[in-house]
Amino acid sequence: MKQPAVARKYALALFRAARSHDALDAVAADLDAIRELLRTDPRFARVLAVPDIPAGEKRAFVGRVLSGRVGPLVVEFADLLLAKGRFGVLDAAADRYRALLEQERGIVRAQAVTAVKLTDAERVKLVEKLQIVTGRKVLMSESVDPAVLGGVLVTVGDRIIDGSVRSAWRDLRESLLAAPLTA
Repeated sequence: MKQPAVARKYALALFRAARSHDALDAVAADLDAIRELLRTDPRFARVLAVPDIPAGEKRAFVGRVLSGRVGPLVVEFADLLLAKGRFGVLDAAADRYRALLEQERGIVRAQAVTAVKLTDAERVKLVEKLQIVTGRKVLMSESVDPAVLGGVLVTVGDRIIDGSVRSAWRDLRESLLAAPLTA
């Protein structure tokens, strides 16, 4: 089984457990805390990466480190990942958990690419339009790519909304090339 599929299964199980404990937000914050710990504490990450350390010792170490920092549900989740030799999927599982949480709350993520940075007013207007189109609350991230030339290219999930000048010029070029020439 591929790692993303395994991460999805673990994330779904954790999500269901968190929902039954009314702890969806707490678990999301705890997963973020573990990810931050892995990024900022080289000793913690190193202990988990060393294959010579028996799984039982790793589990005890992680239990000690995480106790008091994160809730018991996430401590148990980390322990389960270690026991199954799947701690490497934690990051992907945390991403999937966040996606499940956003889906539960009617939130969708969008990526807007523009030729120049959006003004605050443009950003607000674009988010409002996307919320109307999707029927969901939109969390939008932005990037600038001069190749867009003008307008905006938005990705929402697997949907692409291309309102770029580059695309309009391409469409115009194709229609002109396809038009019959008459004298």
